[in-house]
Amino acid sequence: MLDVTLRDGGYVNGHSWTTREAEAIVRAVGAAGVPYVEVGYLREAHQPHRPSASCPPGYLDALAAVADRPQLTVMVRPGEVPVSRIAELPGCGVSMVRVLVPGGAVATAAPYVEAARATGLAVATNLTRVSERKQDEIAAVIAACVEAGAHLVYLADSNGSLDPETVAAQVGAATAACPVPVGFHPHDNLGLAFINTKAAMAAGATAVDASIAGIGKGGGNLRLEVVVAHLIVRHGADLRLDPIAADQTTLATQLRMLADGTTKAVLTGLLDLNLDGAAEFDDLVAENGYDAALLTLSHR
Repeated sequence: MLDVTLRDGGYVNGHSWTTREAEAIVRAVGAAGVPYVEVGYLREAHQPHRPSASCPPGYLDALAAVADRPQLTVMVRPGEVPVSRIAELPGCGVSMVRVLVPGGAVATAAPYVEAARATGLAVATNLTRVSERKQDEIAAVIAACVEAGAHLVYLADSNGSLDPETVAAQVGAATAACPVPVGFHPHDNLGLAFINTKAAMAAGATAVDASIAGIGKGGGNLRLEVVVAHLIVRHGADLRLDPIAADQTTLATQLRMLADGTTKAVLTGLLDLNLDGAAEFDDLVAENGYDAALLTLSHR
């Protein structure tokens, strides 16, 4: 299990976590027994008040110093940071790099995978927007990720559009064809993150992403407290719920996500629209309301 509160939850608060808040989240996740925590994006440009947006060395050093912490993970989007920066990460306490594979472009991700392996880091690749892809296309990209050297391959439901049947089919096909572990990154646009995760696990996924209170992009993520409780009760997992339930660090961000509302997230999930490219949807809603936007886009 990997906690994505800081990285994916950063979309809700503009990555404005303070280092002290990040330390508290890492501490709570570690006390819960979750083995990995993703602390942000690795990028070149640093803004002092947005450390999880770029993971500057001082921020990583502070999180690495947290006692009894999980293993630290950073996410890399190819092109946003020089490949040479990967070599710095082990010295900052990072154990794993996750490399995005947007559009299935494994060739752009491969140099980062190679660099991570060369420094002794675990490396995962994240195939995004899998709801937009056919199973044979997913299988081909996964095979290329494995050939590039990925230790773990994630399928990401970026649009929050998948249902349990589709998740089971995609993950099942991936695990059947893949010699390395397969992970699942759910979003909760349609309220299906938990049941989709159960379907992914039943189909062979052995890695799962979640965040405290489900905070994250769009409709949010799988709720960490829900999946932790499920694994304790149904699978006897050596995890603890109290540290997550007791920590109040994310409360303001939870309220911000609630205040932003969920209508847009639900509808973009239903229409299988990625929020990064949903400008047309926003324009249609602004001009004519949700009903007109639904009718226009659903007939395409």
